[in-house]
Amino acid sequence: MPDVKDVVPTFFVADVPKSVEWYERVLGFNRVFMMPEYAGVELGPARIHLAQFVTKKGAPLKGACYLRLNGGVDEYVASIEAKGQKLTSALRDHDYGMREATVRDIDGNDIYVGQPI
Repeated sequence: MPDVKDVVPTFFVADVPKSVEWYERVLGFNRVFMMPEYAGVELGPARIHLAQFVTKKGAPLKGACYLRLNGGVDEYVASIEAKGQKLTSALRDHDYGMREATVRDIDGNDIYVGQPI
């Protein structure tokens, strides 16, 4: 069995610098590295890579990831909304034991933010 440290999702975006700025400003991520067409951002142990790629129709491919918090989901989601970012799914409790909301980045990727109830 391999000794896996973590998994880092890659989102495809239309403009790497613009996407990095959004992740920093709206979600509070920090820039780890940035090249012209590829970057990494992180928030604590959560890391996301952003790769510039658009389809022939001019749109990036869509993806999603889950940002699972140990606590403080209400405050974190409120801070996202306070920055003017609308949620695609409001913060609420689910019968599967999670309190979560969804926010969509500027390229259409969904970030599910939640914590156990």
